[in-house]
Amino acid sequence: MSNNWFSFLSPYGAVFNADQEVTFKLNPEAAEDSAVKSLQGDLFLSDLSYLGLIEVSGDDSKTFLQGQLTNDINAISSSLSHLSGLCTPKGRLRTLLSIFAQGDKLYLQLPKPLLEETLKRLKMFVMMSKVELLDVSDSIVKMGVYGNKAVNYLKENGFSIPVETNMVTENNGILLIRLSGNTPRFECIGALEKIQALWEILQTKAQLINTSHWRLLDIQAGIPNVFASSKESFIPQMLNLQVLNGINFKKGCYTGQEVVARMQYLGKLKRKMYRAHCDTDECPLPGALLHSTSSKSGQGAGNIVDAQKSLKGGIDLLAVITSEAIENNDIFLDEAMQFPVIIQALPYSLETDS
Repeated sequence: MSNNWFSFLSPYGAVFNADQEVTFKLNPEAAEDSAVKSLQGDLFLSDLSYLGLIEVSGDDSKTFLQGQLTNDINAISSSLSHLSGLCTPKGRLRTLLSIFAQGDKLYLQLPKPLLEETLKRLKMFVMMSKVELLDVSDSIVKMGVYGNKAVNYLKENGFSIPVETNMVTENNGILLIRLSGNTPRFECIGALEKIQALWEILQTKAQLINTSHWRLLDIQAGIPNVFASSKESFIPQMLNLQVLNGINFKKGCYTGQEVVARMQYLGKLKRKMYRAHCDTDECPLPGALLHSTSSKSGQGAGNIVDAQKSLKGGIDLLAVITSEAIENNDIFLDEAMQFPVIIQALPYSLETDS
């Protein structure tokens, strides 16, 4: 994380953990604002330093990435971003990337703890290609903007608003990417001084929210991620990437492609990602095992994708769950099977994956 950005956020009460997730400490004598408790309000800001960035440049950058990732890198443009996965030869996701472009450079965004090993892995395959891969997490700053009036406030500051999820616009060197969610939600990406200036303007009208809140918004939108504790736990279809346009089945070969394609055309997907709730105060780590009395495989009922404290008590979560456990409505967070997992509707259909 940029020391200058950290110093800038410090007066706002920003405290970072080892994974660069932020908590904005409130005045201990003041009650937490009701808008933050419900995430319902005009404008919210969050720092996104927990997400790192790899810059990819060079004449062969698109050709190189095309042979590594699940999605069609040629579809990326100055006005369109997308999700894509980096898999093992067995089709297991090493990481999930949000990819966007600026000028002639591509950027791969992923949780910061996975960045170093992902960068090292990609560099192994560069060989003679004209490709340069750089960790630019400290030189490019990312902030989240969310709320009922987020569109209005961004327009007031000169932004043209992307109308659909994953669309991108640019204003004064700052990229604006529209993210999934019923309430308008955006990521702003740019140089330190530009993001600082935007933050200073918007924060006068905004509530500041933590990384945990931002990840909760991803959960509500049904958008997965792969974290250090869940790497190589899922094949792309388990995370609904075929529904979320994170896989292109016509693009040709990439690492793990045979397994991913075989599952799509010849296999039967027995585990899918669902949104759920559980009445407990303990948030399990991504990758943690779910349990079921009817599990016959010995592999449990599934695995946590992400879990965060719910705004209404308990926890909200995304989890990859077996079809058997879904049919039997027999899913528990704990091995003692005291905390049942209650399935909730996703904001999109899973029926398009057939």
